[in-house]
Amino acid sequence: MSHMKQLEEQDSFLKALAEELLAMPESEILEGEDVAALQNEKENMIAMAKLSAGRRRLAAGRLGYEASQQGSKVKQEEVSIAMARQVIEAAMNDSQFTLAARSLGEMSDEDVRRIYKQITQLQSKQDK
Repeated sequence: MSHMKQLEEQDSFLKALAEELLAMPESEILEGEDVAALQNEKENMIAMAKLSAGRRRLAAGRLGYEASQQGSKVKQEEVSIAMARQVIEAAMNDSQFTLAARSLGEMSDEDVRRIYKQITQLQSKQDK
């Protein structure tokens, strides 16, 4: 028997089996089974799956948040104010960034850190 003929026979057998199962009444399929117990079991399985998926999402979110917090703290601590001012000054002359017209010398250290953080975030997003 050729391979193609064998595949055709298997395909027709599977189609006939599927049609027979679809035509079969539920009472025959569930014969001897407690329908209420099966329904409860199914609902419990779905509830447990949702609970488990929620816990995994929450754990992944926590890990991502903690990693981003640690990463931003490390970056802020590593960069001196002088270096941050140099980065901002370079960004003022870069056409990719639009910075408000004010003197870099008049900015507080807090403003310099905030703007530096924004610039580095934009650059990292752009690199991705």
